[in-house]
Amino acid sequence: MPVYLQISSTNNHRKSGRYMLLFLLMTIFLFSACTSKNVRVKNLAAIPKFKRIAVLPFEVAGCEACVDSFPTCRPQGDRIVCGKINSKIGYELALSLAREIAIYGKYEVVEPQTAARILPYVGQISMPEMGHRLGVDMIIFGKVNRYHERVGGPMAVQKPASVYFEISMIDARSGNKVWYAVFDQTQKSFSADITDVRNFMRGGGKWLTAREFADIGIAETIEQFPGLEKAGDL
Repeated sequence: MPVYLQISSTNNHRKSGRYMLLFLLMTIFLFSACTSKNVRVKNLAAIPKFKRIAVLPFEVAGCEACVDSFPTCRPQGDRIVCGKINSKIGYELALSLAREIAIYGKYEVVEPQTAARILPYVGQISMPEMGHRLGVDMIIFGKVNRYHERVGGPMAVQKPASVYFEISMIDARSGNKVWYAVFDQTQKSFSADITDVRNFMRGGGKWLTAREFADIGIAETIEQFPGLEKAGDL
């Protein structure tokens, strides 16, 4: 099985080679610092003004029938279906998303652990009723479709981390889905994708765990979140 090394090789005996690499890195970084080619977003409807958002624990593909202690929610028509699963991934990624939004200071965010306090009593509930109970204008749902851990360590891997999640924002007042984003990536080495220097630098120039890679995807997603796009470009 091939082993992929996450190193940026230079000729240690030639200073000019190092300077050329540094110049190249800086140039690519300047052109890519304000963009993200790894996240696809789409406005699905006109987004009314909003102030408070709730982030519900994400659904995890393949865990529909596995009951345990971790909450999960998904939209189903004009209603919300909540339950419990045996995977903490959806809960952890929802928490990361909520805190990433809160960092910008523009919106009040109800974190998934707060929302989860009412989940055992919910089962199915209408979108407006959930919005009323949580005191929010918008509700964010997510689904983790793929979450493959790296095989190897931070400097060399047999298989890199691979993550695929979707995020939807629904207006709790109307029930309309207004915004959608997807992150569907497998980590690549810097030499394999030199245009993705931003993630290379964000990841510390190493092979990331699935959680570390997912957190980068969440950060990039929120940089394109409604009302935060310009702030994310700074």
